[in-house]
Amino acid sequence: MKVLEVCQEFPNRYYPQLGTFIKQSIDSIADQGVDVTVISPKAFVLPFSAFPYHNFSKLPRIEHTKRYDLHYPRYLYAIPKKYFYPITGFSYSHFVSSYAIKNIKPEPDLIHAHFSYPDGYGVMGLAKKWKIPLVISALGTIERKVAYEGTYTSKQIIEAMNFADKILSVSEDLKVHIINLGIDENKIHVVPNGVDTEIFKPAGKEHARTILNLPQEKKIVLFIGALRKIKGVDYLIEAAKNFVDTNTDLYMVGRDDGLKKSLEKRAEELKIADFIKFTGPVNHEDIPLLISASDILVLPSLSEGRPNVILEALSCEIPVVATDVGGIPELMLDGETGYLVHAKNPTQLSEKINKLLEDKSRREKMGKFGRKSIIQRGLTWEAHAKKTVDIYSELLSTPQNKPKK
Repeated sequence: MKVLEVCQEFPNRYYPQLGTFIKQSIDSIADQGVDVTVISPKAFVLPFSAFPYHNFSKLPRIEHTKRYDLHYPRYLYAIPKKYFYPITGFSYSHFVSSYAIKNIKPEPDLIHAHFSYPDGYGVMGLAKKWKIPLVISALGTIERKVAYEGTYTSKQIIEAMNFADKILSVSEDLKVHIINLGIDENKIHVVPNGVDTEIFKPAGKEHARTILNLPQEKKIVLFIGALRKIKGVDYLIEAAKNFVDTNTDLYMVGRDDGLKKSLEKRAEELKIADFIKFTGPVNHEDIPLLISASDILVLPSLSEGRPNVILEALSCEIPVVATDVGGIPELMLDGETGYLVHAKNPTQLSEKINKLLEDKSRREKMGKFGRKSIIQRGLTWEAHAKKTVDIYSELLSTPQNKPKK
């Protein structure tokens, strides 16, 4: 079985923090014996440091890894995104399809796009030309929010999902949203992401903090994610005024998507700037230690699919305070592995964080039960891959989709 895995958001040597969970998914699929080739399209960029993602210009057209070949075709990413995002889908379709037709040999048996837009929309024409099935992963905000906005991009997302032979939803909640868009329920399968419990495991708080050079005596509340509105980080800063102090720091870990300056300004206004640490992105290899070094993980998102960082925290025996949006309630047991709160509610957020900060035994009990629940429910990458490959096999077992000899 030869599968072309397509995802623009995929980690590379210059931006290793991009789409790490996509790489884990694809790696686990390759480990099931699937002959995988990866295409990770990158925007044409000017090779000057003043421009965002300028290092894309340094990436080769192809890299050979132990598991698969990795291609970086270029396409035009239209900006500002607010006005020109639909053009991105057309550009992606033209440039990426042209590249794949010339360079992907032999032709695959199936294409799997890891976002419905622009990945899924961008490879519809390629699937048509090769006359092979298209699988699209639905991961959250695109299908729960953008697809409902009534824009031209919304129509493109719905068109891609209607065209796809199968849609892999990360949660039951997201599946309902996709059905409400008018997509055939019969082709939607819930395939949760997983976590590697051998990598994400408790490392011991003192040990982890020693390695990372973090203070042993302070309590640490950890946020991991991009600094963007959809992650609810502005509400987290408002909540922080009620839980950070000389004994408690908030670590904000992740790339800046344009909000860092305003968040720093608000922290200054609230006189809590000394207790909030903006670290920027860190290598994914360091995340297990960083989680183990913390006391609580907090995720105040306004919209989510099924965020892997919650699985990773629970697997490291760290309790979580998160909003009850998207697939998050499917991952957590409220009051047992952490607490669920309403979105856009900094008061409730700080109350639950303080409840955990004030009770070490409760944190430890919830953490241990969190890891136990992850293992008992089989929320691993191996289980994710087996479900995915079963869906591939089902598609290719029909006469019109049989693999090429």
